[in-house]
Amino acid sequence: MRHGATVWNGEGRWQGWTDTPLGEVGEGQARRLGARLAGRDPGLVYASDLRRAVETARLALPATEARLDSRLRELHFGRYEGATTADVRHDPEYAAWQRDPWRLPAPGGGESLEAVGARLRDWAEGLPGGTVTAFTHGAALRALLCHLFGWPATPQPGYVLPFPYRHAHTGITRLERRGGEWTLHVYNDHAHLEE
Repeated sequence: MRHGATVWNGEGRWQGWTDTPLGEVGEGQARRLGARLAGRDPGLVYASDLRRAVETARLALPATEARLDSRLRELHFGRYEGATTADVRHDPEYAAWQRDPWRLPAPGGGESLEAVGARLRDWAEGLPGGTVTAFTHGAALRALLCHLFGWPATPQPGYVLPFPYRHAHTGITRLERRGGEWTLHVYNDHAHLEE
């Protein structure tokens, strides 16, 4: 699952590793996710160690303690943490990074999306068998899917990151690993947010 919305999400700010809490909207999203998950065995529960993911896990699965793992963190946006696209769009380093954010790290100590996908895959490949529920971040989740399935991650007009698909806050994605092979069963199921 992706975490619930924060105030920075509403403002279009890039959070990355900045440890922002859930906003009021995100808390409501997490509770709705919890109602959707009620009665299901979550198995082992993991969360990124960033507050917005931890709070989403706590609100969605209040009876379960999540294991925190920094490999589930969002892309580190380097010196663009807290910025909006409008803040950086005329920065020459931003333009250079946008030519290939899959391979190039974000300026100022950030990460490449390829590195993010690799660290999430490292986490996923090390999981034991059985059901696992994880709370992570939008770009991180999409980077994992690109890494697992070889999906293209090339720059897209109008997108900050090279993914032509979105992932809603608290959207559910379900994967299965069998015999070392991964299958995607569900992507971005956010029916619990619909009225």
